[in-house]
Amino acid sequence: MWRILALLSLFLAACNLSLGPPLAGDLPVGESLVATLPPAQEASGGSLRPGVAVFRLLPAQDGAVEVAAVSAGLELSARLRLVLLDERGVVQAVSVARNWFGAYPEVAPLGLRPQGITTDPGVRLNFRGQAGQAYYLRVENYALAEDRVNLSATGFVPNPSGKGEALTSGSVQGAIEFVGEFDRYDVSGAGGYLRLAYAGPLDLVALLYNGPDDLYPRALDPVRNCAPLSPATLLVVRDRGLARAGFDEEGSGRYTLELSSTPCP
Repeated sequence: MWRILALLSLFLAACNLSLGPPLAGDLPVGESLVATLPPAQEASGGSLRPGVAVFRLLPAQDGAVEVAAVSAGLELSARLRLVLLDERGVVQAVSVARNWFGAYPEVAPLGLRPQGITTDPGVRLNFRGQAGQAYYLRVENYALAEDRVNLSATGFVPNPSGKGEALTSGSVQGAIEFVGEFDRYDVSGAGGYLRLAYAGPLDLVALLYNGPDDLYPRALDPVRNCAPLSPATLLVVRDRGLARAGFDEEGSGRYTLELSSTPCP
């Protein structure tokens, strides 16, 4: 039996999980709760072992969910991180700051040394929940003091743009709200010049494909942000590394595409 337990411990460690801490309870979608997190502990090499509480999320229906954590105890001195795992223990997303989150390899491995932690007490992340599937939320406290944290899980309607619709004139606002998200636009009937406007933490790129077999699409980003549209037929907007995502807000995941007859500079 001890051999089985030893192998299980090694397996869980390899998956960034552990046998503890025990489940603190459920966080129903549409509700909120207050969690008390123990202080972080100093470890060797100047690293920190965070105080952790784990909650289970069980969506009652398919749909987008935003999870948020806001310190009610340490407030602006808080150092929080959220880690979302599926029922197999695979990391789905990790909060970094209030306006964006990410997943491997963009964020640091789930170890003892925090990376990308800010003094902003509020951190969030989005995921696409499936009814009947369990998700697990690790709430980590990297402050050297106990913290009380308001946790919430809220269903929301994602930005509707980028589902393959035709883009032929004018402008449209979309948002990259999930890790690995692709926004797609049919531009086969459009002409003129395309401009991309984005100011946020994502490494956003707009790719213009001339056809289904185009292996070398033209790329726009917030610096090189204008290109002739023709002869493109498909426009894809995504995070360049498929590792970051934000929210449908200015300075986060929201971007603007504009078609016009004004030539690029």
